[in-house]
Amino acid sequence: MSTIGVISQNMSLIERGRRWGAAVGAEVVDAAETAAIRRVWRTAGAIVVGGDELASLAAAGLTRRDHVLVVEETPAERLWRDAVTVGAVGVFAPQDDDAVTGALTAALDGRGAACVLSVIGLTGGIGASTLALGCAQLAGRRGVRALAVDADAEGPGLHVTAGTENAPGLRWRDIARADGHVAARALAGAFPMAAGSAVLSFDPEDHSPATSGPVLSAVERGFDAVIADVPRHAASTELGSDIIARSVALVLLVPENVTGVSAARRSVVRWQELNDRCLVVSCAVRAGLGPGDVERSLGLPVLARLRRDRRLAEDVEAGRGPARSRMLRRVAGRVLDAVGIEDAS
Repeated sequence: MSTIGVISQNMSLIERGRRWGAAVGAEVVDAAETAAIRRVWRTAGAIVVGGDELASLAAAGLTRRDHVLVVEETPAERLWRDAVTVGAVGVFAPQDDDAVTGALTAALDGRGAACVLSVIGLTGGIGASTLALGCAQLAGRRGVRALAVDADAEGPGLHVTAGTENAPGLRWRDIARADGHVAARALAGAFPMAAGSAVLSFDPEDHSPATSGPVLSAVERGFDAVIADVPRHAASTELGSDIIARSVALVLLVPENVTGVSAARRSVVRWQELNDRCLVVSCAVRAGLGPGDVERSLGLPVLARLRRDRRLAEDVEAGRGPARSRMLRRVAGRVLDAVGIEDAS
């Protein structure tokens, strides 16, 4: 368990520190004597310094370190100078619980570093869920911590594609009410797993969360790659628009037929306004157009072509998930390569 060092003689602040530690899932060690301070300064994941001890701490000549928070009700000019001396990330009021727990969560989890990718089918039923899951599973096999996220509360549920309907683990309904700071350590191992990727899905009775920011921030810190199955109406929901804003790119699935390409041509400009990096995957249709026609119509290169695969459909229908499809792995590989998710082994 991570630790938070509280350096203060103020019992009220020490008690608050214990509550903050409980909120972020960390053990709290209070230190007042010089030897204990030096030990905690070296080993704790984060440090909370009371204004009563800051001046002596600044004069102690300790090596500067990351993740130091100063807590003081009415900071004077000297306190600000001492806070800079010890390398504090900020000065907080004792009652500002949200700001303090937010800073502690970021310190203990690490700041958001995941590569977030949105996969969007520009017409229904062309395999966006399957590709999103396939990308996450291939990322997992490449040695990175991967999460497939269901961003469509109205859809059948990504767990159906993954075959994890009955697997233990958190669903959106379990975490949708998070209204504060969510610790990544509490989430990273809590989702169902499918062929190397964690899966966060909606169950049929779930609704899109009113507030998704804390959860998305936590999964960004807890995973290396977050691949989201995003619906076409995503921009009208907080969850969808938040994921799109965090994404390094949008993967747009376009069917190779006249109707699909025409619809895509009308909507691709809107998607480019939301995220200026759009990667096009064309979806083969029997007796349809080819990827070249899609490119010419949209004015965007086709990164890869998703072909019809009867065995893939059978695997998903049987609850085995899409991981066995060579064709899907090839397309997912092109997508991951394009955004820099390379083999970490």
